[in-house]
Amino acid sequence: MKIRGFLAILVLVVVVVYFIFFAKVGKKSTIEGTKDAYDRIRVELTETNMATLEKGINFFISTEGRAPADLKELFSSRLFTGEAVDGWGRSFRYERLSESGFRLVSAGQDGVFGTKDDLTLER
Repeated sequence: MKIRGFLAILVLVVVVVYFIFFAKVGKKSTIEGTKDAYDRIRVELTETNMATLEKGINFFISTEGRAPADLKELFSSRLFTGEAVDGWGRSFRYERLSESGFRLVSAGQDGVFGTKDDLTLER
């Protein structure tokens, strides 16, 4: 009987400690805060990669007089090295809009193009 009572009290103490530690009223838990920060870093990395890719495309336009037909043409010209991936490791979608215009799109966190979390750079 004493062991059952002790185990019941121990379980109760563990539950109370759990709620005190993880259920901070009005604040995000450490895990949620870390996840939010990680998501922000991925968005910032995607924006940085898009800006770098934009510079490579602009250099291609200045040397060739036109936008590349696709990213393969940009990479085969050896004017740009590296990978064209977003913060989630997925490839960008490139669309040539005109002789000097283009659009870069990242599918964002959900990995699906055409949703509200897409990141777009258009020039």
